[in-house]
Amino acid sequence: MKRGKKQQAMLVVLAGLLAAGALGGCSKSGEPAQAGGSGQPGGSQKPKEKVEIQFWNPLTGEAAAILDGIAQSFNTSQDAISVKTLSSQDPQKQLTAISGGNAPDLVMTYWNNIGPWSEAGAVLNLEEKIKTSGFQTETIIPAALDRMKVDGKLHGFPISMSMSNKLFYNKKMFQEAGIAKPPETLEELLDAAKKLTKKDDKGNITQIGFIPDYPWIDNVFWPIIFGGSWEDGKGKLTANQKANVDSIAYQASFYKEFGNEAIAKFKSGMGKANTPQDPILSGKLGMMIGWENKYNDQRGENGELGVAPFPYPQDRPELKNSGMVSPVAMFIPAKAKHADEAWTFMQYLLSEDVQIRYATEVKTIPVLLKALDNPKLTKNESLKSMWEFYESAKSKNLNGFPNSIYINEYLQALSEETEKALKGQQTAQQAMDAVVAKIQPKADKAAKK
Repeated sequence: MKRGKKQQAMLVVLAGLLAAGALGGCSKSGEPAQAGGSGQPGGSQKPKEKVEIQFWNPLTGEAAAILDGIAQSFNTSQDAISVKTLSSQDPQKQLTAISGGNAPDLVMTYWNNIGPWSEAGAVLNLEEKIKTSGFQTETIIPAALDRMKVDGKLHGFPISMSMSNKLFYNKKMFQEAGIAKPPETLEELLDAAKKLTKKDDKGNITQIGFIPDYPWIDNVFWPIIFGGSWEDGKGKLTANQKANVDSIAYQASFYKEFGNEAIAKFKSGMGKANTPQDPILSGKLGMMIGWENKYNDQRGENGELGVAPFPYPQDRPELKNSGMVSPVAMFIPAKAKHADEAWTFMQYLLSEDVQIRYATEVKTIPVLLKALDNPKLTKNESLKSMWEFYESAKSKNLNGFPNSIYINEYLQALSEETEKALKGQQTAQQAMDAVVAKIQPKADKAAKK
């Protein structure tokens, strides 16, 4: 893809769009310190100064401090490169700097920015650096790495991975309902939800077993559970294939069973997550989709919540241990002044010791496959709530949404049409047909570039 005035214009447009809905951030830090060194008497050669690179990230608080510490460890491990971290840099700030010609050397951002920003010429294609350095991409969890690809080419790497592939359930509610074990299939999940749902004498729901779109409509997770996909790798969108349609029809079955209005009324008063009225902890919600970063203190043998593999379709046992991955991305801006040094530091962040350190301190999932079996993680009692996530991160049934220059429009269309289907305003097939009708022209246009 040629870069020029068109890509620069796109960067300006993207920056403007981000600015229109940007969240507030912290103030800029001071100017980066310059490495120093004085000449020696007698004509001795001046010591070579380290190359300083800027590493921007959106982290705040403790997470930002952890990343700062890792950068400092890198700085003291060698004499060629000094990494200067700058936290609280949200996507608006990142893109504004890049489009303004003042790009940092390495950026941590949300993975779905990689596609649109690469089209705008803001992201460096890493294929050549991977080839010349001999970096082994097969050492990275495939589902996480695939999210970094645009048109089949790697434009970044994941630094960590979040994953939803579990079912969280309230143990006390299960016991009271006489449910001996968590459901293994989706059919059993619906049956358990019926047993866990209670109504008062006026027909109002007072306790519910499961809400498929709680805490949000998940238009990626559900198709993965059914073995679906969103494109065929050749430019054709596949959102309206049978597996995707079945995933929406299954979610809609809960609304048919318990009633759209009844569920909506219950949701409006059931309490919010992470409050004293948290529904799954207070006994109002029996089960929910489980992420590795949710309810760490309530999971486990002595916790209020049980954890089980998320159920699979009864007629598709090969889909056991399916789940969605959502990595945190890092990329080198196309106009970075020190791209080689940034690539060196990126490889350091993907080394086993650093992956284990970051996963331990942030309580996240490393993206390096061999780290998943390292005793520093799997035998660390303080990480016990993460052990089953480390194990399931090796599943071959993990997937995620494909990156593209039109990814955000695609995801938005999926959410809008899925919501209509769940409300009974259209069928699941009509919903996914509408998505393809909306987005296929964008895919066709992108394929011609």
